[in-house]
Amino acid sequence: KGVEEPGKKYKYLSGKTQLLAMVIEKATGEKLPKYVSKNFWQPMGAENDALWQTDKKDGVVKAFCCIASNARDFARFGKLYSNSGTWKSLSILDSSFVDTSTRKRFKESPEYGYGFWLSDHLNKKIFVMRGILGQYVISIPEDNLIIVRLGHQRGGRSGKPFTDEFYIYLDEVYEMIEMGS
Repeated sequence: KGVEEPGKKYKYLSGKTQLLAMVIEKATGEKLPKYVSKNFWQPMGAENDALWQTDKKDGVVKAFCCIASNARDFARFGKLYSNSGTWKSLSILDSSFVDTSTRKRFKESPEYGYGFWLSDHLNKKIFVMRGILGQYVISIPEDNLIIVRLGHQRGGRSGKPFTDEFYIYLDEVYEMIEMGS
C-alpha cells in the first residue's frame, strides 16, 4: 500500500533521479561524473571543469542537483537540447528522447516533462533547467535563444510555476530583440 503505479501521475522526487544515477553507474560500469564528462561535457567542448557536490567528502554525487560551472558551459546543455540532442554534427542524445523529455507529460501538471520544466509564456515552447537558488538555463528553440542565469537566491512565485523573475527575464529579452529589429 502507498506505492503508486509509475507513469500515471506527476510527483517531483529528487530521490528518483538519484536512483536513476545508480542505474546508469551499474549499466555503464562508470561513476556518474566520469560518465557525464566523457559523454556530454567533453563532446560539447566545455571550457571549464564542473564541480559536482557530493553527500560527504569522497562520497556519492547528488545526481538530482548541485553542479557548479559557468554560464557558457551551462548554455551548451540548453543548446544540445534545442538541437534535438546534436552538438555541432555529433549526435549525443537520441532526438526522440529529447523530444519526449521536453514535452508535457501529464495534463494536470503541464509545467513538467522528463527532467525539464516547461512553459508556454509568450506562446513559445520553452523548456528549462532550474536550480533551487534561482539558476536557470532557458531554451527557446524556435527563436534560437538560450538564457542562462547563475543564481544566488530564489525569488518569489505569485502562484505561478516559475519565479516572478523568470517571466521578467523572458519579457525583457523579447523586448530587447524587438528594439533591435
